[in-house]
Amino acid sequence: MALARELARFAADLAFERIPPEVVASVRLRALDILGIALAASTGETAPALRGALEGWTAGQGGPCTVVGTKLGAPAPLAALANGALAHGLDFDDTHAASITHASAVVLPTVLALGEASGVDGRRVVTAAVAGLEAITRLGMAAPGAFHARGWHATAVCGAFAATLAAGRLEGLDADRLAAALGVAGSLASGVLEFLEDGSWVKRLHPGWAAHSGIVAAGLARGGFTGPATILDGRFGFYRTFLGVEPDPAPFRTLGTEWETLRIGFKPYPCCHYNHAYLDCALALRHAHGLTPEAIAAVECRVPAGEVPIVCEPREAKLRPRTPYDAQFSLAYSVAAALVDGRVGLDTYAPARIADERVLALAARVTHAVDPDSRFPDGFPGWVRVRLRDGRVLEAREPDGRGGARRPIEPQAVVAKFRDNAARALPPPAVARVEAAAQALDALADVGSLMRLTRA
Repeated sequence: MALARELARFAADLAFERIPPEVVASVRLRALDILGIALAASTGETAPALRGALEGWTAGQGGPCTVVGTKLGAPAPLAALANGALAHGLDFDDTHAASITHASAVVLPTVLALGEASGVDGRRVVTAAVAGLEAITRLGMAAPGAFHARGWHATAVCGAFAATLAAGRLEGLDADRLAAALGVAGSLASGVLEFLEDGSWVKRLHPGWAAHSGIVAAGLARGGFTGPATILDGRFGFYRTFLGVEPDPAPFRTLGTEWETLRIGFKPYPCCHYNHAYLDCALALRHAHGLTPEAIAAVECRVPAGEVPIVCEPREAKLRPRTPYDAQFSLAYSVAAALVDGRVGLDTYAPARIADERVLALAARVTHAVDPDSRFPDGFPGWVRVRLRDGRVLEAREPDGRGGARRPIEPQAVVAKFRDNAARALPPPAVARVEAAAQALDALADVGSLMRLTRA
């Protein structure tokens, strides 16, 4: 059976009652996390451009769906576009390591916008979200690391299919219509990594574009539009065209029996997930040994080869980031900031902070070497060696960053993260109302009651 038909059959047959309670709880927490990040990003540098575009497209007419952190309404495809961009706007959203995808920033804006437009209940939204999350993870796992190696952003290109499946499931499409929708999505999937060359904003748009594409593809298929069911594994399908390889069918064989949603890692730091385990190591060494920047002669990070082009090169830009986004994708800057400040948060990547000469001076002493034995992308490991001026060498290693299945963080830590993020856009009573509604997502009679709480 064609892989698109396997995904379509899984989504069409998926029922809320068949989803394990821990997976439902995970989706609730992911909705909370994504809404908090989107609220914080609604006060950030990209938000005015997004709002301006929406105002121009809707010509003041608005629409039924909330644009998080604003007073604007928009049609579902445009709301999903904006909310997906906001959800990824701080690089603080969750990541599935094996597929290297930001799963929730694609899927949650899709189902929340379409759910609000349709007035559906929380159970249907959760079911559709699970269909999308289980799809995006497996689409990336079918060619692990290959998308990034070719310059594609796996979140964006795999995300278009996942958003399509989620949107189609929410709209009640049968398996044949879902397969057709996936066939349409294959001609909408896009998103490349060239932003790494100048630190520009476009990567932030990728989950939003995937969400927008998914709603469009599902809507077209609902009306009878056709697309090839061989879109994933056909002669001119997704994997052969984008990567020149055949997809590994193994990840799709566990649909409905193993739940990749539970392996999607929450982010404790607002930067590229590749950096996280190194930040854990650097912070642990700083706190254990009372390190000061002046005492450090050099720092070496042992890095998987697949991570080097993303967070270590070009070296000049990584040592002196030109933009906050540059800094978020710089291992040298991020490790140096952790060692200087003893913490990493949104302020670490503020425009004024990335010009701090004390941090930049230490970043210049951070180097990397390829770890040939790394198991990447089966986890994002960290390995830091600090050589002190007194001759001592300190070392720390972690198999993965905190927040994933191997090193989970407590749900309360995600709630605390939400409160901090949401407070940047909403007053405390409003933050509490959003938190309560998101934590009861599957009990809501109308998911729009949650989304309307996020309006500024």
